[in-house]
Amino acid sequence: MQDKNPNSRFGIDINEYTQNVQFNILATKIDFLYLRSSGSATGRFRVDRKFLEFAEASRNYGIPVGAYHFGLPSYDLTDADRQCDEFINILQDGFGDKDYGDLFPVLDIEAPGNKSISTKVLIDWIDRFRKRFERKTRRRLMLYTGVNFIELYDNFYIPGRGYPLRNMPLWIAMYLKIPQNPRVPPNVGGWTRWRVWQYSEDQNVEGVGNPVDANWGPDNLDLLTQPDIVTGFQARFENENIYASWNRNSDIDLLGYNIFVNKEWVGTVDENATSYLITRDKIKLKKNVPIEVSIEAFDYDGETSKARAKANL
Repeated sequence: MQDKNPNSRFGIDINEYTQNVQFNILATKIDFLYLRSSGSATGRFRVDRKFLEFAEASRNYGIPVGAYHFGLPSYDLTDADRQCDEFINILQDGFGDKDYGDLFPVLDIEAPGNKSISTKVLIDWIDRFRKRFERKTRRRLMLYTGVNFIELYDNFYIPGRGYPLRNMPLWIAMYLKIPQNPRVPPNVGGWTRWRVWQYSEDQNVEGVGNPVDANWGPDNLDLLTQPDIVTGFQARFENENIYASWNRNSDIDLLGYNIFVNKEWVGTVDENATSYLITRDKIKLKKNVPIEVSIEAFDYDGETSKARAKANL
């Protein structure tokens, strides 16, 4: 995989055991922050005791923030559903209704570390969690795991299926202080690039009272976040058609825009477009019913704007 570079963003991840967190100082020392929201290591869902407090403080100090759930895969695939739904709920408790954080939500998989389940079961469990989460939230789920864990489970390879998880954004753990580790994370599990690299578990960072996990992120946080809400959106009638226009988003990973009339999709345009003509045949108008035209941006990860920009006619 790639090495970090001078433009790589820097972030840490913290939990209830992190001491003396001073968010006013931390906001000047890091580019992004991950919080543990919850975990199921004991077999039951447990909320991190500091998550709600840390989530509020992160937002108050303008720190781009996301959260992760420590998952425990098993042969019971319905437990993936339960853990997923509880993760969705606690994210909204921390960030707000239908708000799942600024950064990719994350599924943390480090167990079972004794390979007490098969590779197929592990992959199927993660995939079930992922698909359910993304369907319910319209957010992309990132996977956190370690190089050694991937290698333990047959490089996440399943004969006849290849690497089923390789299209998930990857947060890889590989610590530089371990002498036998390579200088950069190797290609594993079908991945050739990381989105976040946890390179240390004991780094001192000003604003935190004890050593913490430290991470290199992408060169631009656009690669961890949803596209911006579209600005300058306007719509008007033009010869019984609707003409919509907007300002181009500046997201570096922008792929295009979806346009809607009364919440029904009517068209998609590429990232360079700043206008769209909605022809009469695409509009289902009813007498005395207001018309709402709206737009969302989407990026290469399939993430969409947190909210649609709207114009009423």
